[in-house]
Amino acid sequence: MVNERDFIKITDEVIDKLEGGYYHPKMLSDGRVKDSRYGASGETMFGLDRKAGAGLSVHQGWATFWNRIDTIGAKDKWSWNYKGGQYAPELKQIAGKVMYQEYKNLYNRYLSKESQAIVDSDPRLVFNFAYASWNGSGWFQRWAKAFNEAVAKGERNRDKLVDLVVKLRTGSSNSLIAQGGRKIQAFIDTLTSVATETTKTRGGIITIALVSIGISILIYNRLKKK
Repeated sequence: MVNERDFIKITDEVIDKLEGGYYHPKMLSDGRVKDSRYGASGETMFGLDRKAGAGLSVHQGWATFWNRIDTIGAKDKWSWNYKGGQYAPELKQIAGKVMYQEYKNLYNRYLSKESQAIVDSDPRLVFNFAYASWNGSGWFQRWAKAFNEAVAKGERNRDKLVDLVVKLRTGSSNSLIAQGGRKIQAFIDTLTSVATETTKTRGGIITIALVSIGISILIYNRLKKK
């Protein structure tokens, strides 16, 4: 499974390309936001919803994330969709740690062992299921079920499996999910390959999985038994 460090890189991609910045209901009453459709929305940042997403509060870092936003005074100072400015790196780091815990939970609950191995082998699939953690457990479970079924039937072509998960998004009757799918479709092929290696060390057999997001491939050295 992708490690926390690389998942946080994915978090940056999710926030920069798919999720919005800050919103607080106070913005509607004080005029910073004039669109009445926001009337049903709670406080949100980077796709995390303080009230509707409270199920994530079981994860370490959730309270820290929102307490930091309170300390900054965001509800009074920030404009709609503000991405945090100087505080963005810190908040992205905390958000990534929270969502990594949720990803591990959903990954282990809903993806079969065979499916996990295939997902781990391709950053496009890692990204899709990582982002599914933002979409919610119901969506993750639905897409994992379809993926598991395809794998159980013998599908191993990763391009076809990527196409499957993207089409599950773009073909959704939920307009926001479909919109997200179209955005992913536009950049999915810029995600590079996963380098995996098994080597012998004094401690035994270890597997090194390096996931590179964007156009760079992480360069790694082979560990040698002394």
